[in-house]
Amino acid sequence: MKSEPIVMSWEEYELMPWRLGWKHEYFNGMAYLTPRQQSVLTVIEVAPRNDTLQSIKIRPVVPTDATELKHLFFEVFHDSVEYCNYEEQNIQESAQSCIDNYFGAVKGEPSKVSCVATSTEGELIGTALVIEQPERHPYLRLLGISPSWQRRGVATNLMATILNQLVNTSFTQLESRYFLANEASRNWHHQFGFQDQLDLFVARLFYRHAQHELWRQEKLGQLSKIDLARLASEVEYWQAEVDRQEVAFESTYPRELS
Repeated sequence: MKSEPIVMSWEEYELMPWRLGWKHEYFNGMAYLTPRQQSVLTVIEVAPRNDTLQSIKIRPVVPTDATELKHLFFEVFHDSVEYCNYEEQNIQESAQSCIDNYFGAVKGEPSKVSCVATSTEGELIGTALVIEQPERHPYLRLLGISPSWQRRGVATNLMATILNQLVNTSFTQLESRYFLANEASRNWHHQFGFQDQLDLFVARLFYRHAQHELWRQEKLGQLSKIDLARLASEVEYWQAEVDRQEVAFESTYPRELS
């Protein structure tokens, strides 16, 4: 994916809807939109799940899957917001590094609950790689589904399989991260049941996004009073969250007296 400048007037730029997690800049008669390098920590409670698909097979991941997993990584991310403006060679190198580091236990021990999804023909179409670290919750290092199989329940089936296995362990939560600019990933995590663990910076991004949308709709004058009130409530919610995060930040990192 490459970010492309959009020719527009300043007035059009001011009233364009903002993309959550993206930087919006304007100069020389063009708008420039690029995804922020910002991820969000999110967690889910370990509990049994019943999400299943009969058209795919789920099995444990094994080291001999490495080559196919690298191909899958590139297939998933070569046109994604996570690697916007990256050269293909850089994405190939990231695929190599991610999978090698997983099997090499560089950032944590590969979990036995990690799995892959295959089609009825045996094609590897998705994976969920989980790592474990001492005194921490297991962490979803990679969730990737082949583009031709996305939005068909494969990710949900993989994650249901993982949670059902974690039920038989001492773990109580599973951690993950999604790229804030990746709307599909953000929505999937929320729909599956993950709960965001926001920090001050991310809360401010949500607040500014809601604030701009309210201002934009007030300028356009196309929404009903009820819808405007809903947007205003959303702004108030995020303002309160920012205030809460600021208090937490100050208590954690108190300013030194000058």
